[in-house]
Amino acid sequence: MIESMEVKNFKCFRGNQHFALGPVTLLAGVNGVGKSSLIQGFLLARQSYPDWNELRLNGDLLELGQPGDAFCADAEDDELRFALTLQPGKQLDWRYRFTEDRFERVEAPNDLGDCALFGPECHYLSADRWGPRRLLPMSRHDITHGNLGKYGEYTAHYLEAFGGRRLPEINAKLPVRNPDEGKDLLHQVQAWLNELSPGTRLEPKIFRELDESTLTFAFRGELGYSRSYRATNVGFGLSYTLPIIVALLSLPPGGLVMLENPEAHLHPRGQTIIGKLMALAAAAGVQVVVETHSDHVLNGIRIAVKAGLLAPELAVFHYFTRTELGAIEIDSPRIDAEGRLDRWPEGFFDEGIKSLAALSSRRARG
Repeated sequence: MIESMEVKNFKCFRGNQHFALGPVTLLAGVNGVGKSSLIQGFLLARQSYPDWNELRLNGDLLELGQPGDAFCADAEDDELRFALTLQPGKQLDWRYRFTEDRFERVEAPNDLGDCALFGPECHYLSADRWGPRRLLPMSRHDITHGNLGKYGEYTAHYLEAFGGRRLPEINAKLPVRNPDEGKDLLHQVQAWLNELSPGTRLEPKIFRELDESTLTFAFRGELGYSRSYRATNVGFGLSYTLPIIVALLSLPPGGLVMLENPEAHLHPRGQTIIGKLMALAAAAGVQVVVETHSDHVLNGIRIAVKAGLLAPELAVFHYFTRTELGAIEIDSPRIDAEGRLDRWPEGFFDEGIKSLAALSSRRARG
């Protein structure tokens, strides 16, 4: 597991910024304060592997543009640095010198240990995931290297190829839902989809002669399941959420999942369920780093802690703000065994409380 990450002079992070990480780490804050930039630091390291001589600013995982776009405009020196601390205390350090048109390598690690960030047991899903599509691409290379695609575009192919793997063999610590329906990955993914949309049946299909795949959905009614509907006819929520469920259920202990805005196109109850699933994955040894604007995702994690499904010290929350002078500040409230936070920073998922207070207050009389 990655215990912490340190970045220096990367994008909005001026000077050194240190971030503790837990089995589940939630990044929150208003727009434009560095949440995505922190995840991009992970992605830049993964995208540049194994040739540390050159930082690959533009590639399959992210496109940062030119070196000047990646380097902090207000930096006081010319050093760009990333550092990962792994258990039990091993540190990976990358240092580069910024010039006008490139980054010159100063230091890079020789031994990556067993860091999941650089192996096949790592999933990243961007905020810009694909919605319902009639056809989806296939990639044998990507799915055999544990890659769902940053848009989730290979999820159907992944499920068709590996959906028969039994969940206890993938990760024995993950709880099996509705075991009578099946303990394999496909049926377990379907069980969680049913939490979001009761009575849903999922079927991935592939067309090898076209190198294309597809997803269809059926729904249970009084007379059994309906006919299968293509994804474009069942709305956005299921297609947007499916890759997240697959990512969280398909990795062994020691795996890493990075998610952006998992709440997209989900109703509040569904967002809470996804937060609970993240907590269960973390308790089973899968490290989860998530950027979110949803208090329901946060509450799903808190509820899981209160229910005893996740130890409170395994959940880490970081709230990002920007000062009037433009500096990024991080506040990290702690959670107790009852799911309560030791403090509630101003702006940290408190808009609902403020709105209720405004609605319940007496209207001023003229």
